[in-house]
Amino acid sequence: MGRPRPGTPWGIPSRRVALTRITTLPVTDAEWAGDGFVLPPTGEAVGLALGVRRLAVLGARESWPPGRALELPRAAGLVALHPSLGCAAVLGPGRIEMVGRALDGSPVETPARAWPRHTQALGFDVTGKSLWTSGVQDGRASVRVLDARTLSDVAGAEAGLELDTPVLGEDDLDGLHEWMPHPSLPVMGAAVSLGQEGTWLTFVERGVAGLVRGAAVASVEAPFYPAGFLPDGSGFIGVGGTWVRRWTYPEATLAAEFLLPEQGTLATGYSGLVTERAVLVAVEDLLEAGEWYLLQLDLDSLRPVCAWELPLSTEAVTSVHLLPGGFILSPEDGQLWRLPDEVLAAR
Repeated sequence: MGRPRPGTPWGIPSRRVALTRITTLPVTDAEWAGDGFVLPPTGEAVGLALGVRRLAVLGARESWPPGRALELPRAAGLVALHPSLGCAAVLGPGRIEMVGRALDGSPVETPARAWPRHTQALGFDVTGKSLWTSGVQDGRASVRVLDARTLSDVAGAEAGLELDTPVLGEDDLDGLHEWMPHPSLPVMGAAVSLGQEGTWLTFVERGVAGLVRGAAVASVEAPFYPAGFLPDGSGFIGVGGTWVRRWTYPEATLAAEFLLPEQGTLATGYSGLVTERAVLVAVEDLLEAGEWYLLQLDLDSLRPVCAWELPLSTEAVTSVHLLPGGFILSPEDGQLWRLPDEVLAAR
C-alpha cells in the first residue's frame, strides 16, 4: 500500500499512500450540514448530506451506499447525530425535535419543544443522554443541556452556563461554535472562535446538581481547531495555523507542541484527526510538488514520525477534511476517500 520515498520533505520518512475512492457525493449547501457532514460524538462514523433533507450515516468499514439514512424536516437549521446513529436532534425555526428511531427500532416519539433561544451549535455527548446547545446570551457565549429523552431542561441547568470567552459584540454573533466530546464522560469541550481574534475552549460537565465548568484554554493569538481527545481521555489535541498542541485533561496544561515547518501550511479548517495511535494533520506542500500530505505525529510527544503523501493535487483539491473513521472529504466537489489501515494503525 505504501512505499518508501527517497525525498523527505520535512526531514522525516515519506511514503506514498493509495486512497480508496468511495464516491463523489452530491454535497449540498444545506444550512445544517456545514461543509456537507455532521459528526457524531463517537469516532467510527460520519453523517453526510445527500440532499437538503437527507442525512446518510456511513460507518468506518461500510461500503457505498450506506444502509442508514435520516429524513430531516424541511426547515432544519442545525442537526446533531446521536451516538446510536439511529436518530438525530433537529433545530428549526423556533423548535427542537427528534427524528429517526430509538434503540429498540421503534420511531422516536419525543414531543417537539419550542425553542426561541439564539443557538449556534447543537450536539450530543458520548453518553447520548444529554443534548447540548451553544449560543450567545446577553453578550456572553453560554451552553445549555437538555435531556435527550424528553428535550426538557436538565435540572440545575435551566439558566445556562457562561463560557470563558470575552464579551461579544453584535459582530461576534456569527462566531464559530464547535464541540469536542469526551470519549467516556458526560463532558463537552465547547469551543468558540472569533475569526483571527482567537479561540476559547471551555470544558463543561453535566453533574448531579447541574452543569460544572472545568478548565479552559484561550488562544488569543490565533484560532485553532479542537481535533479531539486522546482515546483514553487523558488529554486533547488542538490544531492551529502554524502548530499542533497537546494539553492534559482535566487540567488543560500544555504538555507537547509541534511547530509546522515553513515549507508547508495547514489545510483550510486546520484539519486534524486523533486516532488510537497517532495524530494526523493535513498539510499542503506549497513549495515543492503541490501535493497534499498527512503528517503523522506521535500521540504523546507530537514528534513527527512520517509524511504520508496523498495522490491529490493541491490545484484540483483545494481543501480537505479528515473525518472520523478515516475518511477524507473534499468539500468543494464532494469527493470522498477512505484511508488505508496502514495509515490509521501506524505508530
